[in-house]
Amino acid sequence: MAGHKFGAAGNAAFTWAKDATHLVGVCSPALMSQRARIAPTSTTTAFANFFTVTGDGCLFQNIQWFDGFGTGTTSQIAVTLTGAHRNVFRNCHIAGMGDAASAQSAGSRSLKISASDENVFEDCTIGLDTVTRTQANASVEFASGSARNVFRNCLFPFQGSAAGVLGVLGTGAACMDRFQMFDNCSFINGIASTSTV
Repeated sequence: MAGHKFGAAGNAAFTWAKDATHLVGVCSPALMSQRARIAPTSTTTAFANFFTVTGDGCLFQNIQWFDGFGTGTTSQIAVTLTGAHRNVFRNCHIAGMGDAASAQSAGSRSLKISASDENVFEDCTIGLDTVTRTQANASVEFASGSARNVFRNCLFPFQGSAAGVLGVLGTGAACMDRFQMFDNCSFINGIASTSTV
């Protein structure tokens, strides 16, 4: 994928349902805002669940998901893993809450992992700091029996106008089953750029 639109993925909800099917962006391996990206056009009507992964054993590399609309909606989720196991995200940017409406909704997420185990996020950026979050929404949500997910060398940027903005949220039974590992990760709140402490 090198600088072209990814089918209808940016303009309608998309489900990645094939096992062991890889998506690799051909672009410079920047940590943020890779130019091989999946994003809506400026005229797309907002929808809540942007990109869902249900397949197992997939690799996503050098890709950005940007979930932001000209006019957003509530409870937007950029990437959802549900029933998906042993997927690897390497050098990806999952940029949720990229518009005012989603950043002001408590139900919005950049990444939601639900009943999904043993996934790895390596050298990824999850979230953004260009839109101000005003509610107790979350960069990452673990829900319903998710176990042994690993985040290694990941960056979690924030910009908020409320102290209740969340980095990590656990919901549902066994949402933190076994462990969720954050190894050498940075959670950065832009307080020098007017973000709330």
